[in-house]
Parts: sequence; structure tokens; C-alpha cells
Amino acid sequence: MPKNKIIKRCQWVNLSHDAYVMYHDVEWGEPVHDDRLLFEMLILEGAQAGLSWETVLKKRANYQRLFAQFDPVKVARFTPKKIEALMLDPGIIRNRLKIESTVSNAKAFLKVQKEYGSFAQYLWQFVDNKPVNNCFYNAKDYPSKTPLSDKISKDLKKRGFRFVGSTIIYAYMQAVGLVNDHTADCFKRTNKKLWSVYMVKTANGSLYTGVATDVKRRFSEHQTQGNKCAKYLRGKGPLELVYQETIGDKSDAHKREHEIKQFSKAQKLALIK
Repeated sequence: MPKNKIIKRCQWVNLSHDAYVMYHDVEWGEPVHDDRLLFEMLILEGAQAGLSWETVLKKRANYQRLFAQFDPVKVARFTPKKIEALMLDPGIIRNRLKIESTVSNAKAFLKVQKEYGSFAQYLWQFVDNKPVNNCFYNAKDYPSKTPLSDKISKDLKKRGFRFVGSTIIYAYMQAVGLVNDHTADCFKRTNKKLWSVYMVKTANGSLYTGVATDVKRRFSEHQTQGNKCAKYLRGKGPLELVYQETIGDKSDAHKREHEIKQFSKAQKLALIK
């Protein structure tokens, strides 16, 4: 994946790891209010303990597959036999305490949902429903924990959650957008609109390539099949967003789009992987 040198990102991003770049550009620091994703990120941050986030990202698809797409209702029903099977799967981090905590955390998560209506309602109350905007100039300036992460961690532990120490919770807060810790020169902080190339897979396996400044919004327009949906994609759902690449300016994005459209199907699939 080409990386436009004009694009400024947070210094911790490993530019040689495509999934890492996409995670930074699309997910990290974006406010999350979807309970399924909040549960996923809570579990993945706990799985990271003692390891690198890059390691977890490489195994994320396996976690999603093996943990029922992080549906807390289904995970809460995992049996000891299921846990033993997970311990044998090399696609995830095979730490018994971490795997067992996923099940107990799912049960605690469901209790919070029942009390507050949603886990999002519970979590976002800690920041009065709006992200805390920090302004760091270097990644080394990030705190490992804060009084707020201490408070959330303490409350989660009281509710029976495990692998939710203050350091893990601060990383979780960064990931789900409770705090905006994009560095001062990062394009996500400066709000500079950057163009991206994306690919959508149709129900019959064909691949559509397009460009947009907001890929999530554009994909939503395709999914709704309304007037803004690309003609090529109409009636070909369900659709799946399978690739996204941040380019920079509009001209370069269209050049990259044209380049990808010339690829064979095999080359496009290789790019997606």
C-alpha cells in the first residue's frame, strides 16, 4: 500500500503494517457508541496485556470468528469445553486467564447493559458524553493512565470485570474515542480532508473500486441502495467493505483508483489480504 508522504500520522503508527495504518486512519480515537464494538475493543485491549497491539491486530479476524463476532450474549454462554477448544487454537492468544475472562466479562457486560440500557450509556457518562481532547506533540507524551482511567478501572473491577487495570483502560479510552490522543500534527487532529480509495465486495464476489473522503459514509450510501448508491452496486447486496487506503489529495486518489481498476481479480484479492 503506497503511503503518501504528505500525510502526517501519529508517530506510533507502523507504516509498514497496512492493518495498523488502516486501524489508525479509520478506527483509533473515533467515538464508539456501538455496544458490540465496545465489547470487542474491551476484550482485545485486555488480550494485548504484556504484548503489542500489532500482535492483536494480526489476530483480530480470528478473534471475531472464534468469539461469535463479539456478541456478548453468545460469549457469555461459552462452556468450559468451548474454552478448552479455544486454548488449542493458534489463531488467538492462548492465555487461559485471558480467554476465561472474556466469558466472565461478557456476563458482567450484560449486567451493565441491563442496568444502564446500554454499555455505551454507562461508559460515556464518565466523560459527560463528549470526548476529552488532549493535545500531545509526541507519542512519548501519552500518559499510561490517568485519574479518569483509574476511576473507570475501579468501577469495572467492582462490577466483576477482569483485565481492566488502569493502563489497559486508558488504552481502551484512546481506542474508542473517550479521549482524542491523536498528536497535534496528525491529519486526524488537523481535520484535513484526505481522499481514500476503497473496495466493496458484492454478494457474487465481484469487486467495486471507488474514492471518497469519508469511506464509512460512502459505504453506507451504497448499502442503503438509494440514489447515491453507485449504479454498479445496485441490487448486488449484501455488500462488504473489504479494503481502504488513505491516499491524500483527490488527484492522487483517482490515479490510485485507476491503477487498482487495471488489476486482475487475483491482484485485487492479494491487495485486500
